[in-house]
Amino acid sequence: MNRLKASNVVLFSLLVLFFSLLTNMATATAETFSVPAGQSVVRNVDLKAEDEVSGRITVVSSAESKDINFTVMGPNGIVVWPTESVVVANFKFSAPEKGTYQLIFDNSGSMVDKTVAINYEVRHYWFGLPQEFVLMLIVVFVGVFGLVIFAMMKR
Repeated sequence: MNRLKASNVVLFSLLVLFFSLLTNMATATAETFSVPAGQSVVRNVDLKAEDEVSGRITVVSSAESKDINFTVMGPNGIVVWPTESVVVANFKFSAPEKGTYQLIFDNSGSMVDKTVAINYEVRHYWFGLPQEFVLMLIVVFVGVFGLVIFAMMKR
């Protein structure tokens, strides 16, 4: 009977490990799109409070002026990343609150279409710590707990 209980604890520990690995730890996005002359293109990103977004923008154009204006607006119109004229740029910001954030690519000052390549990653935080670190702590705790129970039942 003790072996059956011990095997159940080990099975439970393995299931916790499996499901924690399936959890969405970080989301990476890569996209290339055109921003027509005189227009803006907006990409929406749904974030939770404390989520961190980091990425890179590259603008391609046949014109001499290859730059585009890039801004990040948070929920309720809060400016998270001020407007910046970019050709190639890295960006990084933390979401102060939960909601939909807008990545705005403004080409309104140009007479030429521009192609934008953006790569970014969203990293989730729990209790101020990266989600993968918290999950690792849970897996270690469950594993140690399972081993202790297994050792106690073997006696």
